[in-house]
Formats: sequence, C-alpha cells, structure tokens
Amino acid sequence: MKRNVSSIFWGLLFLLAGAALLANQMGWITFSLFSPNIWVYIFAGAGLVFLLGYFVSGFRNWGLLFPACIFAAIGLTIWMSDRGLNGSFVGMPIMLGVALPFYVGFAFNRKAWGLLIPAWVMTVLAFVTLTADRVNGNLIGALFLYAIAAPFLVVYLLNRSRWWALIPAWATFILGTIVLLADHIDGNLIGALFLYAVALPFLVVYLTNRARRWALIPAAAIALVGTIPLLATVVGGDWVGAAIMLLFSGAFLIVYFRWQENWWALIPAGVFASIGVVVVLGMLVPQNQPIFEGLLSGVLLLGFGLTFGGLWLLRGTRPTAWARYPAIGLLIAAVVAGFSGGNPSLFWAAALLAAGIALVAYSLLRKKTGSPL
Repeated sequence: MKRNVSSIFWGLLFLLAGAALLANQMGWITFSLFSPNIWVYIFAGAGLVFLLGYFVSGFRNWGLLFPACIFAAIGLTIWMSDRGLNGSFVGMPIMLGVALPFYVGFAFNRKAWGLLIPAWVMTVLAFVTLTADRVNGNLIGALFLYAIAAPFLVVYLLNRSRWWALIPAWATFILGTIVLLADHIDGNLIGALFLYAVALPFLVVYLTNRARRWALIPAAAIALVGTIPLLATVVGGDWVGAAIMLLFSGAFLIVYFRWQENWWALIPAGVFASIGVVVVLGMLVPQNQPIFEGLLSGVLLLGFGLTFGGLWLLRGTRPTAWARYPAIGLLIAAVVAGFSGGNPSLFWAAALLAAGIALVAYSLLRKKTGSPL
C-alpha cells in the first residue's frame, strides 16, 4: 500500500512538471516574466513537495532529500539576493543543502562511513563561502584542503587496515601547506617540498616492511627530482646540471653498497659521475678551445672505461668478466680523444687503428698462451 501511494505521488508530480513545461513551450505561461518573489515560492514549494515525497516514500530513502534540500536552498538564495544581500555567503545554503542528505544517510546506516566524506567536504565549502569575502584566499584554500584531509585521517585511525586513506589525507595536507606558503616562499622551495612529500609515503612503505624494496625506487627517484628545484635556489647555470648528475650517481652507489648483488648499479653510477665531472671541468677550462674539447671527451671516456674496469675487478664474486672488453675499448678511446685535439676525423681514424691493433694483439697473445686473458 505504501509503495502504491509513493508511485501515485511521484506520478502526479511528474505530470504536473511536464504540464508546466508544455504550457511554457506553448506560450500559455512565460517563466522568464516571473518575478524573483514568484521563483522563491516556486522553489520553496518544489522543495516542500519533494520533502513530502520523502516522508511518503520512507525515511530510509534519504536520496530524495537532495531535490528537497537543493530546491529549498535555491529559493532561499533567490530570496537573499532579492533583498540586496550580496556576498559569497549567499552560496552557503546550497552547499548545506547538498551536505544534509549525506548526514541523514549516515544516521540511518552507521556502517556507511563513506557518506561522511562528501558531507564533510560540502560543509567545509559552506563555511568557505561564508568567510571568502573576509579571509585571505590562500588561508581559505589551505583550511579547505586541511579539512578534506581530516576525514581520511579519521577513517585510518578508526580502522588501521584502511591504510589507503592515508594517501588522500597526506596528499591534501601537503597541497594545503603549499597553498598556505605560496605567497611567502620561493616557488622552487615549494616544488621541492611537494616532491619530497610525494616521496615520503613510499619511504614509509619500505620502512614498515623491508621486503618491499620496490618502494625505494619511486621514493629515491621522486626525492632526487625534488632536489633539482632546491638546487636551483642555491647554484645556477651548469652547476645545477653537474650537481644533478652527481646526485643520480650517488643514488645508484647507495643501491650498490646497500645490496651488493645489484652490481649493475655501478654502471649508471659511473656514467652519471663521469658526466658530472666533465660538466664541472667544462666550466673551469677555457671555452671554444679544440684542445680542451678533446681533453674533456677523453676524460668522459676515461670515466666510462674506469666504470667497466671496476666491474671487471669484481669478476671473482660477480659475473662481470665480460667488462674488460668495453673497459679496454673505452680507455683506448679516451687516450685517442685526449690527443686528437677535438678533431672528429682524427679521433675516429685513431680509434679504428687502436681497435685494430688491440684485436690483433689479443688474437696473437691468446694463440700463444692458449688461454684467455
């Protein structure tokens, strides 16, 4: 019986709304000519009708409160504007009208805690509109983001198995801090702070369970990228590039010395370190001098060669005996580049000659001794 009454009620409501739209289309009534007072009564009446529909359909059908509250809020907003009440606070009733049904839904089902998140967000927005004309915009933005972070933190504290809630809580908290500091701190520092904050949860994931080594990769990568804008505030020019290369080298060295089975980390460590050293030397030697360009190329290749030479020295405990080939080739190329004076043709000619001599000598020595080097 209750369901039949509800169906009849909503059926009549839809018929009435359809008839009104048809009458406006036919020109029998003209909505655009209605005064603000009439619209106040229309929206208030619509809100009252939907509220009645909510009571008829049952209190647990709290979704029907959305049109009831929103229509009533729109009517109240129009009434306030018509009375000359201007300001950001005029939007407050609509925000509260959207929040209220969520609170009612949670009241009927305490396990549906997810409803509190949009309810809380809309409530905070309501008070943001109330104070927007009186408080600094950055402060309002920060408080809003802090307020969004709060329910996620509560969700985690009530049930520690919901660790995922810490992610939006932390992200919105950091964004709020950035908004708060935006007018007082250099943009590079803000960028570094944000990236460090993104890296921190991955580090926590590793520290809480040391078996999750994978988490160190995004943590280190994001933290290193975050250091880039921080370096830009301390040094300038090519020094930033050199520092970045050395930082990347240091990160891979940490990987190797922490887990020496990851011997491969020595390769990018050596490559980045070599590039960083060459960048520094490039700023210290005279520019546009071919002889120095040749020397810098030689130093770069020497660094690469020493990297593979270091790997070859680990051949007793690691499968790196193969590293002698690129080590020898790169060291020869380094010597050739150093004496080529920056002449590419001379460099490649000398490199090819050196490679040919090395191969012939290797073949003769191997045949004579009967064993590989």
